[in-house]
Amino acid sequence: MTGRTRPLLTLVSLIFVGFNGGVPTADPSGLNFIGTGAADADRLARSLGARSVITAPDAPPAGSWTWDWGSRIAACVEEITALPAAAKVIVCPWLAAAPAVPLIELDPTEWRRRVEWPTALWFEALVAGAGRCEDGGSLVVVVDRPSTLDAVGHSAAVAVADGIVNVVRSLAAREGGRGVRVNAVLSARHTSASGLLGSPPPLATFPGRIDVEVAGAVRLLLSEDAIGITGTAVSATSGRR
Repeated sequence: MTGRTRPLLTLVSLIFVGFNGGVPTADPSGLNFIGTGAADADRLARSLGARSVITAPDAPPAGSWTWDWGSRIAACVEEITALPAAAKVIVCPWLAAAPAVPLIELDPTEWRRRVEWPTALWFEALVAGAGRCEDGGSLVVVVDRPSTLDAVGHSAAVAVADGIVNVVRSLAAREGGRGVRVNAVLSARHTSASGLLGSPPPLATFPGRIDVEVAGAVRLLLSEDAIGITGTAVSATSGRR
């Protein structure tokens, strides 16, 4: 792999960390969003008053059961743990949408690429991100999770999202002792509002805008008004279940 890519992690703090040849540099803006650089992640970052500066690593190459997992994930964790601690941390594992295919039709290599790799990567990223959250701080995870009605052909994405939410709950239990709140925001970026099964969503805004509904849910969970909320997944999908 040419150059080292890095995981999608957001820190909102009093110190801006940019990247110049991989070396953290100071910035007077006071806000930092470390994301994929993809359009959706960048849009979320900008709506939160920050910018996306790094990218998530690609999955190991296919063709073998001996994927190079360890070194790639270890490099990501190293980058995260080198970051300054922050009172507010956002991890946003938004991955590109994969073509719809029934889960039982995935071959072993595709299963690993769609399910095992992102689950392992974001498990490590979340644990490391929690470690960079200051005592009394807040960590918010933003993840795509198609609703049950809309999940046909996207069961792999649902499996990853549900795994991440379980990690969120586990981290909330572990980090609560030092006053850190850990919550998730569920989005549905890749679900089309046309041709939905069942009843229409309660709100006509479905699936929700990144800079409005999704960003708003993140701000809510990061705010002092959410001081008693932890281990919770908030669905910013206009009520679609």
